[in-house]
Amino acid sequence: MEVAKQACVDESSSDDNTLLRKAYASAQWRILPILFGLWMLAWVGRSNVAFAKLQMVVDLRFSETVYGLGAGLFFVGYVLFGVPTTILQKKFGARAVLAGIAGAWGVTSVAMTFVNSAPTFYALRFLLGVFEAGFYPGVVLYFNAWFPGKRRTRNFSMFHSGSLFSTVAIGLTGGFVLEYMNGLAGFQGWRWMFFTQAVPTVVLACIAFAILPDLPGSAKWLSARQRKLVEDDLRKNAETMDDSGADERSLLLNPTVWVLSAAYFSLLAATAALFFFSPTILREAGFGGYKEIGRAVAGACVLGALGNVLICSIGGAPHRRRLFCALAAVFTAASLSTLVFVWHSSTTATFFLLVLGFAGTGAGITLFWQMSVGLLSGKSLVVGVPLISSIANVAGFVTPFLIGYVRDATGTYASGFIMIACVQALGVVVLLFGVQRIVRRRSRVVDIAVQSTT
Repeated sequence: MEVAKQACVDESSSDDNTLLRKAYASAQWRILPILFGLWMLAWVGRSNVAFAKLQMVVDLRFSETVYGLGAGLFFVGYVLFGVPTTILQKKFGARAVLAGIAGAWGVTSVAMTFVNSAPTFYALRFLLGVFEAGFYPGVVLYFNAWFPGKRRTRNFSMFHSGSLFSTVAIGLTGGFVLEYMNGLAGFQGWRWMFFTQAVPTVVLACIAFAILPDLPGSAKWLSARQRKLVEDDLRKNAETMDDSGADERSLLLNPTVWVLSAAYFSLLAATAALFFFSPTILREAGFGGYKEIGRAVAGACVLGALGNVLICSIGGAPHRRRLFCALAAVFTAASLSTLVFVWHSSTTATFFLLVLGFAGTGAGITLFWQMSVGLLSGKSLVVGVPLISSIANVAGFVTPFLIGYVRDATGTYASGFIMIACVQALGVVVLLFGVQRIVRRRSRVVDIAVQSTT
């Protein structure tokens, strides 16, 4: 009799595991492509200015400093509105907020078509940052509400690869548009590029509003049993929902926030350098016309995205994330520091160093966030994620402005890239030692809490 009962229990458990796997697989197929597409288009909207620069700065008579300031002003809006937008997501739900801000940045990107002066350029870049500000931290929280542990890391690495594939889209479509649509209907090629690359965002935002569920409990395409299994599994595997070790001081006085912000700052500084200047680097390396530059950018990003997924797959376990995040940052620092010595002498070396840099930045950022949500407690997670994102995104403003200013002052990008490589190297130190200290401190507090309850 007991054997029969145990067999029934085992069979029921097996059925539940099958239902749970199917539920997560279904969620991945319904959620991930939409968020991947929106994240890719977000990066298209913020980064296509790097490709437009090849024509725009000549047509509008912008200096490198004007370009760098305009590119960087995106991040001023991004910094100021990251936290408020994420709080709105907590109040109104992920579907409405993520889809709404995507539609808003899509319309702003369309407006970039009509830039005719530096002030207009500055204003639209700032507004673009305002509307994109809450998307990335919002998705971090959204994934935390949908997927546990290693599954979340793998899915997030695929989501984050959208930023790399954005440059594929920019390169392939931008090269074609700049070369063949320049002068069509009286518009310059760079204006057509802004327009054609912005419209898909508005369309996908409408699709996201129609399809995305807020939480597993509201997913109509899951059965009632599957919804319960997913919610139970998330509670069982929660890495951040308890408050053990929570710092009761203001988040701005919490050293964990500042250490993580410093590490993320270094990662974003390197990302901004690569994304805003890679087309220019490839042109100076001798990659010919717009189509050739576009293909080279696309190829480097595809290979970089594959490297990102590979690094995250190997380093996705909780105990590996910090070390592999630091390793990815080392790859990026090596890429930035070596590029300045080869891009005027070797097209092949330039290409593969860009691949290394894209792989390093993608993996570094992905692993950083998966590591960080495990270091923030339930009380600080909702505000802590966008706060770290906002503080660190100052790097996105400083980096292009600094590199552009140095270029105008010295006639070369070398000094600017070396400085950003040094910042990335400091980030490696923070990841290896600063974050390790946080992990040890949190472990001691958790051990004390466990002992006090036994």
